[in-house]
Amino acid sequence: MPISAEKGSVLNLDSLLAALVLGARQTAAGWQILAGRCLYFVLLMVVISALWDKVAADQVVGAVRLPGDLALYVGATEWITLSIPAFHSILEGEIRSGRLETHLLRPKGYFPLSLAQAYGGSLVRLGALGLTGLAMLAVSGRTWPPLEGFAFLAVLGLGGLAVGLLLYALAGLAAFWTRRVLPFQLVIQKLMFLLGGLFAPVTLYPAWLSDFSQGTPFAAHLYWAGRQMLEPSLPSFLQGLVWQGVWIGLLTMACAGLWSAGEARVLREGGV
Repeated sequence: MPISAEKGSVLNLDSLLAALVLGARQTAAGWQILAGRCLYFVLLMVVISALWDKVAADQVVGAVRLPGDLALYVGATEWITLSIPAFHSILEGEIRSGRLETHLLRPKGYFPLSLAQAYGGSLVRLGALGLTGLAMLAVSGRTWPPLEGFAFLAVLGLGGLAVGLLLYALAGLAAFWTRRVLPFQLVIQKLMFLLGGLFAPVTLYPAWLSDFSQGTPFAAHLYWAGRQMLEPSLPSFLQGLVWQGVWIGLLTMACAGLWSAGEARVLREGGV
C-alpha cells in the first residue's frame, strides 16, 4: 500500500553527531563481540604474517622484489577492513522487511543517520583493533615503521573507513530493486582483494594494472593507508588523501542518488 511522507526531512550536524555517538556507545557496550573481533584479527595476522615471512625468506633470483615487511602492510589493511560493520545487511534487512517505511515518516533522514551511526561504531572498532595491532607489533620483534608512518596511517585509516562504508552502503541500497544484495557485496569484496590490495600492495601488479588500481575507490579504501607502513612519505600521504576525498565525494553523491530513487519508489509503490 502506498504511503505518504514529507520529503526533505530535517537533518543537521547535531543529529549526525548524536547518531555517531549512539553507534559508538552501542559498539562499546557489545564489548564481548568487539573482543572476539580483536581475537580474530590476532589469529588472522598470525597466519598471514607466517605466510609473507615464508615468501620473503624463500625469494628466488628473478622473482618480484617484495617492498619491505608485508605483514605490516596487511596488518594496516585488515585493521581498516575489520572495523567496518555489515552495513549492507542492515540496509537490506530494513528495506526487505518493510521496517524502512516507518522510518520515512519521521522528521529525520534515515539513511544519513544510519550511516553516521555505523561510522560511530566503526570508530570504536578501529580504536580497539588498532591497540591490538600495536600490541602484536610490540611482541613480534619486528622493526617498527617510522613514527610519521603511524601518523599518516591514522588519518588515511579514517578516510579509508569512510570509503569502505560508502561502498557497502551502495550494495545495501541495491535492495530497493533486487531485495538480495549478496551478489553486489561479493563483487565489492573481491574488488577490494584485487584493486584495493587487501593482502598485497597493488605495486606488485603489472604497471598498467597498478596504475589503474591506485585510482579506484578500493585503493582509496585500503592501499593508500597500508602503503604508509611500507614507504611512509608526505607525497604518497597527500596523494592518498586526495583520492579519498574524491571518492568520498563521488560515493556520497551516488548513495544519495540511489537513496532518493529508492525512497521515491517506496513512497510511490508502498514497498519492494
